[in-house]
Order: sequence, then C-alpha cells, then structure tokens
Amino acid sequence: MESAYVLAIKELEEIRNENKRILEYRKMETGSVAPRIPEIDVELMKSGAELLKTVLDKSRNFDDVKKNIEKLQAEKIRLLKDNGFPEDYLEDIHSCPKCKDTGFVLGHRCDCLKSLVAKYIGANANLSEYMKNQTFENFDFSLFEETTVDGKTVPVLKIMQKAVQICMDFAEGFDREKSNMILSGNAGTGKTFLSSCIANRALERGKTVYYTSAYKLFETLEALKFGKETGEDAEEIAKYIYEVDLLIIDDLGTEFTTQFTSAVFFDIINSRLVSGKSTLISTNLDLEGINNLYSQRITSRIMGDYKAITLYGNDIRPKVKNK
Repeated sequence: MESAYVLAIKELEEIRNENKRILEYRKMETGSVAPRIPEIDVELMKSGAELLKTVLDKSRNFDDVKKNIEKLQAEKIRLLKDNGFPEDYLEDIHSCPKCKDTGFVLGHRCDCLKSLVAKYIGANANLSEYMKNQTFENFDFSLFEETTVDGKTVPVLKIMQKAVQICMDFAEGFDREKSNMILSGNAGTGKTFLSSCIANRALERGKTVYYTSAYKLFETLEALKFGKETGEDAEEIAKYIYEVDLLIIDDLGTEFTTQFTSAVFFDIINSRLVSGKSTLISTNLDLEGINNLYSQRITSRIMGDYKAITLYGNDIRPKVKNK
C-alpha cells in the first residue's frame, strides 16, 4: 500500500537506469568496432568544458573551439554510419521526450508521471478485472423495467436514471464536499455495479480508492487484532482503510456480526467522518435492518452523514448473463 506517487517516482528511476544501461552497452558495442569513437567522446567533453570557459571569460577563441566541436561531432557521426549504426545511436535515451524521464516539465507533473501514478492508484484499489470495466459509460438502462412492490407499480427505470446521476455527482465531488453514500436494495438491483462506476470515475480523477466486501474487511481486521494469518499484509491494508480517499464497503450485512465487528465498523465510519474521508456502503439492509444488526449509534451516523439511495426492481443478473 505504498504511496502511488512514490511508486511512480521509483518506476521512473528504474526507467532512467535501464536507459543508462542500454546507452553504456551501445558505447561498448560501438567502441569495440570503432575505437576512435570513445576517444572522440573524451575530446568532446574537454572541448565542451573549454567552450564554457571561453563564454565565461569572453575569450576570442570561442569560434575556434565551437568549430572543433562540430568537426568532432561530424567525425563521430561518420564513424557510426560507416559501421552500420544510426547517427543518433549514442545520444541519451529517454522514454518520455517531454520530461526526459524526470516526471516534470517546467515544474509541473508530466503526463507520463500522471499515468504512472494512476496505474499505482488503480493497483491499490482492489477492484477485479471485471469491475474495472463497470463504468457509467457502460451502464445499460435497458436492463431495468417497472415492477410491483406491495401492490404498487414502481418506475424502476426512472429511479435508476436518477440514482445514476446522483452517483455521478458523488463520484465527481465526494472529496471536495466530504460526502458519503449508502446504496441499499435487494440483491441484483445494481448496487455493486454502481459502486464500481463510482470507483472507476474516482480513479480517473486521480483519487485513491479501496474496495472490499464487508466480510473481507472484518476478516482482515479481526486477523490483525488476534494475530491470525491472512496471507496479506493486514497492517498496511488496515492503515489504508482509514486513509484512502474513498472506501467502498460492499454487501454490508452478509458478514457474521460480533461485538468486535460492530465496534470496528463504528470506528471506521466515525474516524473517516472526523478526518473528512468519504465512504460508500452498499447493503441489502434498510436502516432498520442495520440498526438491528449493529447499533443505534451506527445508524445515527449513517442517517446524519450519508446520502441514501434505495434501488428497486428484480434481480438483473440473469439478464446481464444472457446478453
């Protein structure tokens, strides 16, 4: 769970080192067939230092030194071509011509560094490959149709259209508004898909995201608390859960509830509220169900600080499978 920025900077350093290694190999390669080339490089270094000295001293030898450098460069190019190498074969190698692999252009992050940061942010998000393709752009409204609840017709499509818009707004501004959300509804009504859409949009914006099921979340924290083996670096995950920009807890209510899980759940949502970090919860439970399963103080936090969306309709998963 190391910082995505730190990891990106490390990768840029690895890129620079690899390019230097390739250049050193090329120097040995060309020097073995044309020993004059490394001699020219030494002379060019000396001439470069001499040229700088003439500039500082305002010497009249400037033109002579410059002509000698041009002569040496021309000789070097000729030797490279004569031995079957491109004329730029021994120039510095840069994977990114904009920033020369430094990650910065005029004091601002280069696009290459931004891409690397985004890559590592996504790597820490814990999204499956399937979830990475669940975006607002791929949302299929044709899966939703009217249904009947307690003898009343429910306009599921309109409700979902409104829910998607609210989720899009949340994904675009949860960090600025310090907002939180809870998605509730029966299984298969689109809660996890919407959670994935929000996660992917947040990642596109360069925000850190961590997705986990409630069962896995509490299992990890319990293993850390009681010293059990999890096969994962539980300490880093536990720290990230509290610090990540957007924590997504899926399927709340499916886990085995104990005093420990109830206490940990309250600590997570309360600590993140205090620190201004956003949380998204999806659950099959309504508020009464959450209150019965956990406690009044948890329900109170959710009612007071979470935007609630209830999804209706039949299970759309069979339709998705058949498409």
